[in-house]
Formats: sequence, structure tokens, C-alpha cells
Amino acid sequence: MTAQAMALVDLTGLRLLIMGGAAGIGASCTELAMAAGAVVAVSHLPGEETPAPHAFTCDVTDPAQVTATVDAAAEALGALDGVILTAGIFDFRGVEETSDADWQRIVALNLNGPFHVGRAVAPHFRKAEGGSLVFFSSQVGIVGHPRATGYAATKAGVNGLTRTLAIEFAPFHARCNAVAPGPIETPMTAIARADPERSRKLVEAVPLKRFGQPGEIARAALFLAAPASAYITGHTLVADGGVTAI
Repeated sequence: MTAQAMALVDLTGLRLLIMGGAAGIGASCTELAMAAGAVVAVSHLPGEETPAPHAFTCDVTDPAQVTATVDAAAEALGALDGVILTAGIFDFRGVEETSDADWQRIVALNLNGPFHVGRAVAPHFRKAEGGSLVFFSSQVGIVGHPRATGYAATKAGVNGLTRTLAIEFAPFHARCNAVAPGPIETPMTAIARADPERSRKLVEAVPLKRFGQPGEIARAALFLAAPASAYITGHTLVADGGVTAI
């Protein structure tokens, strides 16, 4: 099956900025978006590589860099029809193990980052009278997880930000949604998957009894970015193999 067939939605001519689009799920978003016909710009960290025709380095914890990147991508593509923010970190600490510095670090990337991006894309969507912003949440932001204090809190915050921006964007016909993955085979879960006991417990907790694949999550994000989901906004789409159904 070709990458284009796997994308499932037609993105022909859609102008997308994928932030964090050179690694993990973000790289899958970039690959599938390009295969489905989108014109793609990517933001990434220094040293990362991407096949996208327009690429910018960006630290989403820095509001000035975020604004500059969004503006540059809009100029390079002619406008922005959609922005997908995949950048984030997982921090596996309980509340007593989490220092102030640990807390600030995860909040800066996982919650401040989406806020900076939402603020930066709003004027572009207002000018275009449309657009779709897609954040990345997590099943952990819905049901919680032991020893994931900062991660759970920030991802729950993303869910709230998603709903609020959906309401704020609606007057200019733009949308905001989020994808909430479960355990996925990415570098973020590599340490857990390398431990046979931890890996077994993670899989046992998933009704579908397997880790998800990056492409499966990328397709969910691209669906939310595409015109195919035009009447969906303020929604967190859970793709977790059934964990939150239990």
C-alpha cells in the first residue's frame, strides 16, 4: 500500500505547517501529508532533517521564535490552511520527585508551547477566514497515570486550551482540535518498550493488545487538519487502542 493510500484523506494543495515535523509522529505527519498532496513546511530542532520543501528551526518554548516561524511559513506557502503541533516531552516522575525546575520545563514545552502557537496562528487564520489548528494531547491527560505528574497536568491543559481556542476561532471560521494518543512505538516510549516487564504491562492495559504506530496517529491528525473534518472543532480525538474505554 502506498503512503498516499494510507493517508486516507485528500490534502491536495492544502498548505500545512507541521511543528516538530522531523521526528516521531511529526515525521509521519510530514511524510503522509506530502504523499496526500499537501504543500508542507516543517519546524524542527537544530540537527534534524526533513524532506519538506520549507523547513525552519524553532524552539516552541520561545514565543518570539514561534511567531517568526509561523509568519515565515505563511509567507513561504502563501498562507496557512492548517498547523499541526506535535512537539512535546514525556516526563516520568511522581509528584514528590518533581522539582520546580522539572515542572517548569515540561510546562514550558507541553503547555506554553501550544499557547504560543495558538496565539501566533490566530491572526493568519483570521485574515484567511479559516484554518485548522491541531494540538497533541494524550490519553494520560484524560485518565491520569502514576508517576506522570507534569505530563498529565500539561496534557489536560492542552485539552482545555483546545476547547477554548475552538470557541475563540469560530467567528472567523477556523477550528482547533487535538489528538490524544495512547502508547505508541516512538522514541518517546523506547525506554519503556526496552524493559520487557514494563512493555508487557503497557500492552496488557490496551484492549487492542499492542502499541500504536506513528502513522496511525498521523492519519488522525491529518484528518483533523483536512476539510474532511470541517464540522469538528473543540474536540480531543482519542487514539489509544481502547485504554480510556475501560
